[in-house]
Amino acid sequence: MRGRSGDFEAFFRNDAEPGPLIVLYHVQKTAGTSLRRVIRANLPPSEVEAQPYLHKEAKTPQELLAWHDRWYRSLEDERRARLCCVMSHWAGYLLPALDRPADALVMVREPVDRTLSYYWFKQRRRGPQRPLEPLDRLYELRGNRSDGEQRPALWAQLCNWQSRALLSVFHDTSELAYSAGPSADAELWRGRLRDVVGPVYTVGVQDRFAEYLDVLAQRYGWETFEPRSKVNPVRPAEEIPADLRETILAHNWLDSELYELAQNAAGAPAA
Repeated sequence: MRGRSGDFEAFFRNDAEPGPLIVLYHVQKTAGTSLRRVIRANLPPSEVEAQPYLHKEAKTPQELLAWHDRWYRSLEDERRARLCCVMSHWAGYLLPALDRPADALVMVREPVDRTLSYYWFKQRRRGPQRPLEPLDRLYELRGNRSDGEQRPALWAQLCNWQSRALLSVFHDTSELAYSAGPSADAELWRGRLRDVVGPVYTVGVQDRFAEYLDVLAQRYGWETFEPRSKVNPVRPAEEIPADLRETILAHNWLDSELYELAQNAAGAPAA
């Protein structure tokens, strides 16, 4: 079974055997595509329902929560009972709608590396004729274009995106400031992260991918493998300037703490 990384994918097992419901919340640019390949290879024979371009139907957290609630409620009881896996960039928004336990899996990545990966991914998609502004300039412009065009979605991706993704399932992250460094309510957001990393999400870290696979293999009896990593040919190999690294870290202060929290919790089963 193969799917595109941007698809919403739901798998309904063909047999009547009991098994866990796995929800893979594929946060962008965190090795989620590789993890999806491993999961697909280990699922029981299943029917697959795919929804491409879900982001065109539901963009905000409120819209995503509503879409997943409607989708889950639309399933007949028999089909709902056979649901064994859901994975997508938005799969976490299914969790509040569920009426059965689920194993929520997620990967996180060191925030500077993740930000650079996302930036160069966008550059590659845009092509040489319509490039983004340099990354340091984007932070000055708050993600917007030099001509004033507003790009709030890009700005969100550059500022604690991983934390926003995990927390927005349960909290209004519009209240999480886009600050260079911890905001005045930093302790509130730190506490909320601690409430979901481990208790809700079984978290792996991208640079310890093999260790995370070992945990999943032990938990589910899977045969795991490490898919070949994709390489973005337009991303420069050289180190970025120290001041740009500091800028990225300042605007991703909560993701830095999430990464450290995930490293400590990596492999620990959800409560």
